[in-house]
Amino acid sequence: MSLMRRLAPVRGLAEQAGRTLLDALYPLECAGCGGSGKIICDRCAQELPRLVPPYCRVCAAYSETELCRACAQSRRHFDGARSPYRYEGSIRDSILALKYGGIKAAAPQLGDMLADYLKENPLPGDVVAPVPMHESRRRERGYNQAELLARRVAGRCDIGYRADLLARTRKVDPQAGMTNAASRATNVADSVVVLRPSETHGRGIILVDDVATTGSTLNACAGALKEAGAASVWCLTLAVAGTHRTGE
Repeated sequence: MSLMRRLAPVRGLAEQAGRTLLDALYPLECAGCGGSGKIICDRCAQELPRLVPPYCRVCAAYSETELCRACAQSRRHFDGARSPYRYEGSIRDSILALKYGGIKAAAPQLGDMLADYLKENPLPGDVVAPVPMHESRRRERGYNQAELLARRVAGRCDIGYRADLLARTRKVDPQAGMTNAASRATNVADSVVVLRPSETHGRGIILVDDVATTGSTLNACAGALKEAGAASVWCLTLAVAGTHRTGE
């Protein structure tokens, strides 16, 4: 049984009493094997679906050509997107547990995994910033998972961290329910604003989120940052969806 299904009976209680209640009552269980102690145990970590070529040099989605169709047809605002994993299996379940299951205690380990990847695969940038969450959604969830990951990455990699560069101007529909790239792009269009243009101008930004699907949210954030004068915007996520061959 998946980790998310095992959490279902107590999710309602967590919503009423605070989602971090889950962290106190239930020790972390491995999203892969169910073992206790970590969101991904050492053995399952060795079996995670790593992102390997071929993939688009810009968005990292699966592509047998230098650019995927989406990046070839429309230039992205971000300079590139990188990730250590494909969005499937245990890494997908662990991200869902952090994002929707209230398992805030998973953030340190997942953040460390992302930091280790960045150390081995450096990106240009002097500021780490999380993809923002609308305040109403933050109140519902209790935290912004991208912020937890970004703070951990910045601290482990000794890079400046700013959680207040970007903000959501409106609450958008959940991207997870949309499979059409055009719908995702429309959903997030004009939904992000730069709060501190003076601290953005001329800076290299590393934008952190949990998962990239079509890249629409990352692109909206990067567009706002570039308009405010950012020198570069590179995106860093734990996983990238759409990175496998059809039928694989």
